Amino acid sequence: MVRLARRETIDPNEVVVAHICNRTVRRCFLMGDDAQSGKNFDHRKVWIEQYLRQFAANFGIDLLGFAILSNHFHLILRTRPDVVARWSDEEVARRWMMLCPHRRNTDGSPCLPSEPEIKSIAGCPVKTQEIRQRLSSISWWMRLLCQRIAMRANREEQEVGRFWQDRYRATVLTDEASLLACAA
Repeated sequence: MVRLARRETIDPNEVVVAHICNRTVRRCFLMGDDAQSGKNFDHRKVWIEQYLRQFAANFGIDLLGFAILSNHFHLILRTRPDVVARWSDEEVARRWMMLCPHRRNTDGSPCLPSEPEIKSIAGCPVKTQEIRQRLSSISWWMRLLCQRIAMRANREEQEVGRFWQDRYRATVLTDEASLLACAA
């Protein structure tokens, strides 16, 4: 059975609430105790939650709920392209630079972007429009989140290769009843 492209189920120009789920491969653990290795991975919840806070603060997407389990996670996200459309070009550039910084502090957190860095994006209408669309895109949220979790977990475990299954699953929640059922 052929899957629909996400752009056919999630309109990037409309406010959409979606349930997102992604699962690890090769018996990787996000959290909890691995019975085979005897390792505990509960410390990962702290940095995954930090990523979620950072993304919620900078993307034009509301994080309505989340659950992190031993080998997968669930998110409930609401896109806000209407809010992102009202941001100035400088605000768009600043938020993007906080998500994809050129410079980092010694603790690994992003440095505040400088004026030239902001102007390098805000001064180009084509680049600004592309980034504006990314800031309200669930696909870009998931791309950056999964990449960062996978890189950090693989580095921690001294592994290489895939950490996540092929694609995350996204289900549009069309009414309040489905949102409440999903959150429960």
